[in-house]
Amino acid sequence: MTSQEANSIPLGDILSHYGYEPSRRYGGYDMYRSPFRSDTSPSFKVFKQENRWYDFGDGTYGRAVDLVMRVENCPFPQAMKELGRMRTSPQLSMPSTIRKPEAAAGRPPAAAPMTVLKVIPVQNRHLLDYAASRGIDEEIVRKYCVEVHYCFERNPREKYALGFANDHRGFELRNSMFKGCAYAKDITCISEGNRSCAVFEGFFDLLSFKQYAREHPEMPALGKLDVCVLNSTAIVDRSKDFLSKYEKVHAFLDNDAPGRGALGKIRSFLPEDVILVNESERLYPRCNDFNEFLQKAGCPAAGHEI
Repeated sequence: MTSQEANSIPLGDILSHYGYEPSRRYGGYDMYRSPFRSDTSPSFKVFKQENRWYDFGDGTYGRAVDLVMRVENCPFPQAMKELGRMRTSPQLSMPSTIRKPEAAAGRPPAAAPMTVLKVIPVQNRHLLDYAASRGIDEEIVRKYCVEVHYCFERNPREKYALGFANDHRGFELRNSMFKGCAYAKDITCISEGNRSCAVFEGFFDLLSFKQYAREHPEMPALGKLDVCVLNSTAIVDRSKDFLSKYEKVHAFLDNDAPGRGALGKIRSFLPEDVILVNESERLYPRCNDFNEFLQKAGCPAAGHEI
């Protein structure tokens, strides 16, 4: 079963498999109590047409594979096996053919009923303060991000977030209250002709890495890496062609089950002559991700070189 087939399994059926039923039903989406924690009110939104979910409680989002990885606390391969078992279950309504959503106005379909109003250089003080609270300087934010103004179909009030462009003309969005995606979800590849490449899970990991490199000029090798940002561990397969062309790949992934699953997937598809270095284990073994490492004084990097 491919990841596309796995992600076509209706989220409502998967949630029902785990014992969750909709608390409220609306025209285009259903609301559930979150499967990730004890919920006193519905905070887990399932977009039925797009077959995607968003958790208002912690700002996470994703598709079927992401959901199973979170619920089962397992890596990508194990989640795929679990979905394979669900697919053969008579209780799940697996479609006989996978219908591809139609793109509108030349754009890939959105993950949620969102309209992008404008995209401008980052200037909003709230967004810059949010980045600063996570240890990122304004110059780095403005170099790698844009400011995206957007609204939702059912809530037309204008909102704004830091936007990070991906390779499918979409934007990863982040502010202090929201984490999402405009247009299509995809990886982001930044090639500058280097022989080695750094791979990150999210764009704040990249920003944190750039901040760390600026603060450590004695480690010039940090500035000689091309970049691949997965933007979701569920689509790590898309990085295969880009990563496979390098002599060495430095993986700055999260120290959790999805991060380890993505690392295993990368290890499985890289050619044998490509060196893969697990930097998360070497550089910040006691931190969950690079941003936590950047901010946490208790995670010394002494003695480690890239």
